[in-house]
Amino acid sequence: MADPTRIARAESATDPPSVREWLKPLESAGQRRSTSAKRVGGKAASLGRLLRDGFPVPRGWVLDARCFTELVDRQLPRGHDLATLIRLSGTKVGVDRAARARDRILSEPLPETLSAALQALWQTIAPEAPWGLAVRSSATCEDSDETSMAGLATSVLGVRGDAELDAAIRQVWASAFLPRALAYLAHAGVRDVAMGVVLQVMVRAEAAGVLFTAPPAGLEGEHWRAGERLVNATLGLGAPVVDGAVAADTLRIARGGGKVVASAVAQKRRALVVGAAGLEEVAVPAARADRPALGEAALRQLAELAERLEQGGKGPFDVEFAVEGEDPGRLADDAAVEGEDPGRLADDAAAEGAPAEGAPAEGAPAEGAPAEGAPAEGAPAEGAPAEGAPAEPRVWLLQVRPVSGGGFPEGGGADTIWSRANVGEALPGAATPLTWSVARAFSDRGFREAFAALGCRVPRGARLVANVHGRFYLNLTAFMQIAAQVPGLSPRALLGMSGGASDQLIARLAEQSAGVSRRRFYTRLPLTGPRLLLRQARLEREVAAYEGEALWAQRALSELDMTLLPDDAIGTTLRSVFLLLERTGTLMLHCASASLASHLALCKALERVAGRRASARSASGEAPLDGPAGRAETNVEHLAQVLAGGVRELDSAGPGIELARVAELVMLDRASRERLLAGEVRGPRDLPEGPARDALGRFLDAYGDRAVREAELATPRWREDPAPVIAMLTASLRGAPGDPERALARARALADREMAMLETRVSRVELALLRTLVGRAQRYVRLRERMRTWVTRVLGMLRKVALDIDRRLLRIEPSLLPGSVFFCTYEELVTALSSGRADVGHVVRLRRAEHLRDAARPDPPATFIGRPPPVVLPPASGVRLLGLPASPGVVEGRARVLEPGAPSLDAVAPGEVLVARTTDIGLSPLFLVAAAVVTELGGPMSHASIVAREYGIPAVVNVPGATLAIKTGDRLRVDGDRGVIERLNERDERAAPPSPNGAAGGAQGDGAAPLAAPPE
Repeated sequence: MADPTRIARAESATDPPSVREWLKPLESAGQRRSTSAKRVGGKAASLGRLLRDGFPVPRGWVLDARCFTELVDRQLPRGHDLATLIRLSGTKVGVDRAARARDRILSEPLPETLSAALQALWQTIAPEAPWGLAVRSSATCEDSDETSMAGLATSVLGVRGDAELDAAIRQVWASAFLPRALAYLAHAGVRDVAMGVVLQVMVRAEAAGVLFTAPPAGLEGEHWRAGERLVNATLGLGAPVVDGAVAADTLRIARGGGKVVASAVAQKRRALVVGAAGLEEVAVPAARADRPALGEAALRQLAELAERLEQGGKGPFDVEFAVEGEDPGRLADDAAVEGEDPGRLADDAAAEGAPAEGAPAEGAPAEGAPAEGAPAEGAPAEGAPAEGAPAEPRVWLLQVRPVSGGGFPEGGGADTIWSRANVGEALPGAATPLTWSVARAFSDRGFREAFAALGCRVPRGARLVANVHGRFYLNLTAFMQIAAQVPGLSPRALLGMSGGASDQLIARLAEQSAGVSRRRFYTRLPLTGPRLLLRQARLEREVAAYEGEALWAQRALSELDMTLLPDDAIGTTLRSVFLLLERTGTLMLHCASASLASHLALCKALERVAGRRASARSASGEAPLDGPAGRAETNVEHLAQVLAGGVRELDSAGPGIELARVAELVMLDRASRERLLAGEVRGPRDLPEGPARDALGRFLDAYGDRAVREAELATPRWREDPAPVIAMLTASLRGAPGDPERALARARALADREMAMLETRVSRVELALLRTLVGRAQRYVRLRERMRTWVTRVLGMLRKVALDIDRRLLRIEPSLLPGSVFFCTYEELVTALSSGRADVGHVVRLRRAEHLRDAARPDPPATFIGRPPPVVLPPASGVRLLGLPASPGVVEGRARVLEPGAPSLDAVAPGEVLVARTTDIGLSPLFLVAAAVVTELGGPMSHASIVAREYGIPAVVNVPGATLAIKTGDRLRVDGDRGVIERLNERDERAAPPSPNGAAGGAQGDGAAPLAAPPE
């Protein structure tokens, strides 16, 4: 293999004089004062050291950070510099100035002599850079032990030509003005920063990824042990990013020798490459998609490089790499052979100067870099194998930095525990700014009012929710410390139902809330107790009264012609709908609190009869409740869920039941069925006239305000875009006609069976108490789900008003893209409309760029301590995956892994096991098609779990890494009674972990076989 250091030094001497005037060779970065980290940035200095130490780093150049400083001083108004904006971080003035500064930097041309240097550089390097250049940030505070800027600054890949280089440099500079970058710098105590820029030849990567040389502090455990390294790898430059999802292999390798300890090989259906038009997403041939991205030779090189990096006791490191194979263009060529047309990754951001969606964020495992160390065509590389022997792949280091997470989320510290295990079901992925501002306001107020009703004291300034990389997270530490004021609301009791916390985390939360005083609760109990009981008794009437008022408001909005309203009037309409949403959310949380209290009371009563009852679900019929099948409290909670099942008129179950009835009518209409199966239907009008068409129209009238990911205001509702409904309807036609009433009867029959078992083992008084508590639990679950439906309806009303505001924004500033309203906060819209000056275009462009960056980042773990770790943890190895039982029953079936964003819903086959990060309630109609449901997030009391119990299908939730460990086609056994998933195809193969150079994956095939279905 050629020595990249010698090659880089030799070729830098041939750079034209105009290039050397502006751009320093990368190998000189950090070598002397004129190229120190303060002058060229931390990343450039780090890469320069690696080159000088003989590491395989692609050829590159660095643009001095002083160019950025001079540009800011020359082009930006006073008070718009980074030092001032860091001080103003989080303020309205700061956001406004940052947005204007970013716009100015993106629009102003570079100095003529710099543009000439870029033109000369490209003319010189173009023949040797078929995939173009990577233009990457190198901030003066970047990649240090204290600050990393990981995922905050921009990288632009596949840049060709001097015009694109000019634009890419300005994009990198502009990324320093994004609000989350400024907030991070402020939190880290950085007072000022400048931005150098690194330009590197792109590697024609066959695979790429990230290597973590050791677990960061706090991440050592079952999934990643101290003596192991972790590798995430994928094909090409990295898979396309959809809502933060990256299809990547995960490997744990031993520190000594690099032996693979465990691996999970993902189905890599797409890959990111650089084509003729730039970044392109190509389909990966089926034979390649299931094989590991990295072979033994690449893993061996990675292990050797990691050993060298850690010499002298340094580390742990976060290492980005790219692997150049013997035929680096093979991915794109194979895709062309398969007849797949690559899709250009152009998007809204590209039109506005932001990085293209799908382009990996800084810190993401996907970038490629220079192939400049390659020998001339036909000449053997230095150290290459003899002629006729296959050439080894070459691993190139793109970036090496100390492992560190971002800043602490707002309101948290080093010991704060954050979780989205339950809230992530309602709002998975990155939320738009409008959605976040609305959700934060009404959830924070609702939590505070619910706690106040219990007599709890909420500390002033307590932050109960936070935005972490655009995701909605709950501050469990603060939440549990407030809840601990109420006897019985322990972390174990609450998290056993919501999911997302291990026994160790629950113990830590219990320790954090151990010293909380309950004096205020007991002092106020004589007042709050009767008031709370009275409100719960009146809750049903309160919900009915609310529904009457909400129906009137919904009707009034539907009859209102908003195009005739002036801006201030539309602002008033926006405020009125927002206030209705706040009231709706608060009432929903009161219903949820009543549901929680009734469930805990039922569990408490069941504990008293634990030793005298055998479960109807037991194979023997006599397994004690606290027997070896699991902890007693877990089995008690599971029994309580079963007893409270079979709730009639459950709003959340409505869409699935009604769509199943539509499917029954379609099955009787041959023409409608054939059109749907042929993919010719986009809406009811595409069906022939008749009962099926009418039924589908009625379905959309009744449920048209629902959607997949319906809590996101930017998501079109089914009424606007019925494609997801059509897809789920089509999926249901591929099997035998379903009977929704029979599905509902299964849950009721199991509940009756369990109650019958109890009747033989408890006294009449105890039985009467249990029946009363079951009835209360069912009533409050019904109210909770009804209010959940109303939250969705009011969000639909809010979206309708927002779309009218969007039309006004586009009229004022035609350069904006449709949907710009969703990149303003609620407060910004109200202010702009009331003042009559809707000048928000600069803020929209700023927020849109930041949202795209958030969406391009992998989801942080469902639960973490302190700060989100910079790594996606591997799933548990072995044939068994453990979660929380959510709906009873045991079945076997083939897996269908749903990707985020729910594409290809019509591909779901009847009898398959749905595996997803979270089962959005908008996907619940598929539950009647599936044999079982498995999710990474959620708890037994989440909305989707309740719907699964109503439909009588087994479900296991809170299964860490399920979508990584399971692949479509794997045969699974899902045990919804114990919360266990077994991978039968791996078990049959003795559970051997996938080899780094072998195929992995399950066979495709038939659907589910019920093993112990609930009695009907």
